[in-house]
Amino acid sequence: MQFTIADRIEAVTDSATHRMTVRRNGRVIRTIPVTTGKEGFRTRSGIKVVLRKEPKVRMRGDTVGIKRGTSEFYDLPVSYATRVTWSGEYIHAAPWSVEAQGEENVSHGCTGMSTEDAAWFFETVREGDIVEVVNSGGEKMAPFDNGFGDWNVDWRTWLAGSALATVDGSPQDAPATPVPARLHPTT
Repeated sequence: MQFTIADRIEAVTDSATHRMTVRRNGRVIRTIPVTTGKEGFRTRSGIKVVLRKEPKVRMRGDTVGIKRGTSEFYDLPVSYATRVTWSGEYIHAAPWSVEAQGEENVSHGCTGMSTEDAAWFFETVREGDIVEVVNSGGEKMAPFDNGFGDWNVDWRTWLAGSALATVDGSPQDAPATPVPARLHPTT
């Protein structure tokens, strides 16, 4: 049997340099100026996976705990929204922050970019592609409760919960490691 897989697309956002680097099969295909989460709303660090692509989304602050009537509240129509967490972190067009993109972090946790760059990103990535955020100062992406954060589990722990594990649950070439129940194929 033969099958073909698509190109490997990876996007790495460095919140400190305010740039996202997108690679196809290891080669840089675009570097995009971005803005990520500001103080108090830092973007999660770690590896995330594209969960869904939504051409139009209405984003409201109260869906993430920001009270109406406060200076941080927002209610915005957003285009080219690429979801990377179930709690509402997206990579999307943010035309209101173009001056900050590439310069400073002013968002409430999402990664914002120009409408042109967001449209390109939206058309380039597929569900399952990797998006990593570094140097954000935000919480670490949890492995299993907010998307497909499996990439944040080290290989030895992952292997300990795999079908390759021995009867006692540890891989043959590694010491036993506590493994979340969801990783273990027999639970």
